[in-house]
Amino acid sequence: MAFMIRIDRLDANIEEITIGAWLKAEGDPVALGEPVVEIITDKITFEYESEAEGILRKIVAAEKSIVPVHYVIGVIAGPDEDLPDYEARNAELRASLQASSVSVGASPAVRAARSEGEGARKARATPAARRRARELGVDIEAVAATVEGAVSVEDVERFAGL
Repeated sequence: MAFMIRIDRLDANIEEITIGAWLKAEGDPVALGEPVVEIITDKITFEYESEAEGILRKIVAAEKSIVPVHYVIGVIAGPDEDLPDYEARNAELRASLQASSVSVGASPAVRAARSEGEGARKARATPAARRRARELGVDIEAVAATVEGAVSVEDVERFAGL
């Protein structure tokens, strides 16, 4: 039976996670308890250990993408198994995270940086990235907090989970 990799809420204040490095590639066999992906939060970085064995059939969330907790980031299944439908639930979670970021003006990381005085500077971003952020309803400051250098269109789309 297919197993959907998702990260549960690790702490009451954690609403989103960042995907670090995938330690397995699509098509790689995965053993029970084997590290599969690095997960980063504002409090901890750890390697997610597989709760199932099979083949990593699908990587849903790319490295450096920011996704809400409970988001399906990958699927482990047998070689001939049908993959479960996770896209609708992921879209709901993504929309919920975006709505909360827009309603309060920024992600928790950006709010924390602003409270420490670091957020006073304007985010460096290309005009195309600013336009795409407006189209997607994404706070460009929140994206800037997750990248080094100027924000690109790809950074905005990755942040939005596209």
